[in-house]
Amino acid sequence: NEYKSYLSMVLAVDIVDDHNEALDVYYRLIARKKLPFQGFALLHFDSHPDLAIPEHIPVVKYRQRRELLSELTISDWIIPACYEGHFSTVIWVKPSWSTQIDVGSYDVILGQDKEGLLKTRSTLPYYISDLFYQEDLTSERLLRIHVIELNVSNKQEALEKINNITKDNPYCLDIDLDFFSTCNPFKSLLGDNFSQIHELFKFRQFPSLKETIRYRENQLHCLKLMVNEETSLENLPHCAFTQYIKDKHPQVDEIITKSKAAVSQDEYVTDLYMIGQETELPENISTVNEIASLVSIVGEVLRGLTIAPLSITLARSEYDEYSDVGTLDYTQNILLAELKDIYRFSDDAVRMHYCVDD
Repeated sequence: NEYKSYLSMVLAVDIVDDHNEALDVYYRLIARKKLPFQGFALLHFDSHPDLAIPEHIPVVKYRQRRELLSELTISDWIIPACYEGHFSTVIWVKPSWSTQIDVGSYDVILGQDKEGLLKTRSTLPYYISDLFYQEDLTSERLLRIHVIELNVSNKQEALEKINNITKDNPYCLDIDLDFFSTCNPFKSLLGDNFSQIHELFKFRQFPSLKETIRYRENQLHCLKLMVNEETSLENLPHCAFTQYIKDKHPQVDEIITKSKAAVSQDEYVTDLYMIGQETELPENISTVNEIASLVSIVGEVLRGLTIAPLSITLARSEYDEYSDVGTLDYTQNILLAELKDIYRFSDDAVRMHYCVDD
């Protein structure tokens, strides 16, 4: 349509590797008045929601752009922009194998705790499991999160849902290539120890919110003592979690020792405690035919939207190993061809913000 044709004349595609680098693209576009300062939506195709809250970054740093960008990670880069009002809505479009947040629409209240850190009053398990829930907050802001699954059997339904959200709301299109084929790098890293570490760190819910939070606090505290301070099982404080592992995993000291040894062989990753919390990540290695089919489905949805995006970002997720390296370039090439066919941008409009190997 006319609006889509107009935007295609100024549309650029920015490709990053680590997904948090996309936020720098948005900040630059806002500074150049290519994006509105606030109130637009993020249409986010990804196998991971990337909606965690930065754990140790005070809110006062959110406007110190250089410092903030240097401290954000691939899992928490979106929420600071939401709290600052840039994104008022996030539409997470996920493949069928991603289960971190159930399909639905959620009002998420963000606010500051007494220490000036960002927390939420949302009771989504996604936030409770990382201990981001807190009832008493100040300087609150509402974020609307929509979670939509996209697959071959529901593409029309997904299109209608996205269209209803974006037809009156300008949005940025953001696609992680791991949407099409997803790796969990910690499975190969931990090897035979993966399932045992996953079971130790697994988030459990109880009848009451208070009990769930108390158990999770004790669980993570005890695991941190075991992993980082080499506290043995018999010297842990008594709680429901320690009783559970005494009953179910009496060899936990040996499990953690073997897992730490496995992790220490990796050149880049040495934090078993961090890895343990990531064992619930999805994994689905797609064939090239499955990738091509999913790219085509995404293209059908984008073609059906009433308005075009204000910007397009792609994340390769190569060096964090969440994308399947064997099919990564293939996925990028056919996705770019699909997007170019939809939005008619020139080759010069594709900007690569990552190193290309010779």
